[in-house]
Amino acid sequence: MTDSTPKRKPVFIEKIMPVTLLNEQVYYEHGGNPFKGLHRWYSRKPLSFSRASVLGSLLPADVTMEEFEWLLGLNRRGKDGFQDKTTKLYKTPPSPDRIKKVQELCEQMWGTKTPTVLDAFAGGGSIPFEAARYGLNVLASDLNPVAVVTMKAAMEYPLKFGADLQQDIDKWVKWVGDEAEKRLAEFFPSLDGEKVQNYLWAHTVVCPSCESVVPLSPNWWLSKTSNYAGKGQVRKVTSDWYAMKPIPNLKEKRVDFELIKGKKGKGTTILTESGEEYDPEDTTTFSRGVGKCPNCSSIIENDSVKSQAQAQQMNHQLYAVAFRRGSNFEFRLPIQFDFNGIQKAELHFQNHYSEWESKGLIPTEPTGDYVGRINAHYYGCEHWYKMFNSRQLLTLVSYVEIINEAKELMQAEYDLDKVEAISTYLALVCDRCVDLNCRLAHWHSSRISTSLASSQHSLNLMWNYPEITGNGNLWNSCAEAFTSDYQNLCTLLGTEDSRKLFNIHSVDKRLQINSASADSLTY
Repeated sequence: MTDSTPKRKPVFIEKIMPVTLLNEQVYYEHGGNPFKGLHRWYSRKPLSFSRASVLGSLLPADVTMEEFEWLLGLNRRGKDGFQDKTTKLYKTPPSPDRIKKVQELCEQMWGTKTPTVLDAFAGGGSIPFEAARYGLNVLASDLNPVAVVTMKAAMEYPLKFGADLQQDIDKWVKWVGDEAEKRLAEFFPSLDGEKVQNYLWAHTVVCPSCESVVPLSPNWWLSKTSNYAGKGQVRKVTSDWYAMKPIPNLKEKRVDFELIKGKKGKGTTILTESGEEYDPEDTTTFSRGVGKCPNCSSIIENDSVKSQAQAQQMNHQLYAVAFRRGSNFEFRLPIQFDFNGIQKAELHFQNHYSEWESKGLIPTEPTGDYVGRINAHYYGCEHWYKMFNSRQLLTLVSYVEIINEAKELMQAEYDLDKVEAISTYLALVCDRCVDLNCRLAHWHSSRISTSLASSQHSLNLMWNYPEITGNGNLWNSCAEAFTSDYQNLCTLLGTEDSRKLFNIHSVDKRLQINSASADSLTY
C-alpha cells in the first residue's frame, strides 16, 4: 500500500542543531526568564532553545549554520573572529530584517510567510512566545488553566495593548493596595515609631508526657545576615544577629521566649552584649519529624504530632514580630497589643465566614492525597483553606473582594478586553500574595525575608512560618515584584512603542490560547 501523503522538504532541525552554543545561552538565561514574576512554572523551557526549536522546525535544511545563528539573533563572528558572546537571546527580540528573512524562507518552504505554530501542551509558554516574536501565527493550548492565564498575560495582552497598559495596571494595583490598607489596618496594628512587617508563628502540639503546649521549630533564627566584606577584605561585623530562646514554663504548661540579640560569635552562635554565647541550633524543638518538649525533655513522636494535627488540635503560637524603625529592621517579642489585632481578625473572620463561603471566596476544595507532593495533607490540612491561619485568609479574601469591586469600576471606564487584561494582572498579584502568605511559606533568616511556598517542588507545611502584614506590605511587595515584568514583556515582544501595535482583532486571529484537550483543537 502506497502512502498518498505528499512528502515535504527536510527542515533544518532534522539536519543539525548548534547544541553547544544554545547551552551557553541557557546558562545566561538561568534566573532571568521574563515570565518569572507572573507565575512559577517548574518545567518552563528556556527561551533560547525554544526559539531555535521553532526556527529549526520551519526553516529548510539547506540554510547554513552561519545564517541560522544570524536568524536566531546572534552575531556569528566578533572582531577577533569568534562568536560574540555578549548577545543574550532570551532578552534580545529578533530584528525586523531577521523577521522578514524568516518569513521569506517560510514562504519558500511552506507557501506562506506566516505558518501556524501549534503547541498542544504549551505549559509555561516558551515555544508560543518565541513564535509570536517572529510574527508567526500561534495556536497554544493546555488543560491547566493556570498555564493558559499565564500565557495570556505573557503574550496576548502585551501584543494587544502594548506598554501603555502599564499605566492602567499601576493605577488599579495602587487602588487595590490603598483599599486594602484602609480595610485591614485595624487587624495589623503597629506601635508608635515602628512599622510591623512580619509576624513569626510556630505550630504547636501538646506534649503527651507533661501536657505542655510545645511550639515546634527546626530553628529559632530570626536574622543572621552576611557580613562578608569581599575577597581579600577583613570581615567587619556591623549588623546584629537575632534569634529566639525557648524558656521552659512547666508550671503554666507552656513555653515562653527570650529575644537574643548580638554580634556573630563562633560558628553559629550569637555573642550577646554581656559576653555570653547562644547557639539557636541547640534549642530546636522539632527535627526529622520528631518533636522535643523543652519543659520535660520528652520526645514527641511523629505519630503523635500527626494524630493531633488530624484531630484539628494543632494550633499556632506567635513568637516574634519583625518591624522597621526608620530604615532599620528589628525584632521584638509579641505583646498584648499584637494579640488584640489577631483576636479582632479572628472574630471578623468567624462573623463573615458563612457569607464568604456562600460566595465561593473560601477555598474549601479538598487537597487530595498527593503522596510526596503535599505533606500538609497528613498534618490536618485536608482542605485548601487550612493552608492559612485565620488572619491570612481574611487578608486574601479581602483582596479578592476588592479586586472584584475594581472590575466593576473598570467596566464603566474601559472596554471588556481591557478590563479582562487589567483584572488578570491584579489576579496574578493576588496569586503571588497567596504563595507568599500561607502556612507553607518559610522565613529566610539570612535574607530577613519570606520565601514563597512554591520555591519548593512540593507543598510542605512549615513548622515555623511568617505572616506578612496584609494592610500594605504584602500587596505592595508582591505588586512591586510583578508589575515591572509587563514592561519587560512588551520590550521582548517589540510592543514598547504603541504605534507599532497590531489591531486587537488581528492579534485574536494571529494568536489563539485555549484551555482545551489536545484532541479537540480548532483553528
